[in-house]
Amino acid sequence: MRYLDLFEEYLCAFLIALMATLAFANVIVRYLTDQSLAFTEELIINLFVLATLLGTSMAFKRGAHLGMTFIDTVLSPKALRWVAGLVAVCGIALFVVLFYYGVDMVIQEYESEMVTYSMALPMWWFGLSVPVGSFIVVIRVVQAAVQELRALNAKIGG
Repeated sequence: MRYLDLFEEYLCAFLIALMATLAFANVIVRYLTDQSLAFTEELIINLFVLATLLGTSMAFKRGAHLGMTFIDTVLSPKALRWVAGLVAVCGIALFVVLFYYGVDMVIQEYESEMVTYSMALPMWWFGLSVPVGSFIVVIRVVQAAVQELRALNAKIGG
């Protein structure tokens, strides 16, 4: 899984750098001329979806997703085990649903031969980021849940 860790981080960093570069280039072109790089907005929006899902995956990997520390101080380790399981099930359910509808969206885009407005590229190329990103997030949610449950089991002693 170390390759997946590095892949996520490098790809996300590359996407953010590319989006910033495209946005900056568009601003410069608009400032110096009366033209605009029309494709940049479309490309940035589509890349942002993938970067967001990769960022979500990395947050689960690092345990940096939103949490409520108040619950950790109030509940016993046994109760926390149930809460951690519930959180994992909810997270998995959410991203499985997103995966399902993402696949459906890609199939519809492919069958209808939809293309992007300014670049005339197949929409399903960009649509793939939803199911692929969701799948990666599901893997990370499962990994995070296993890690958290192991830590709680160690606290309990069994």
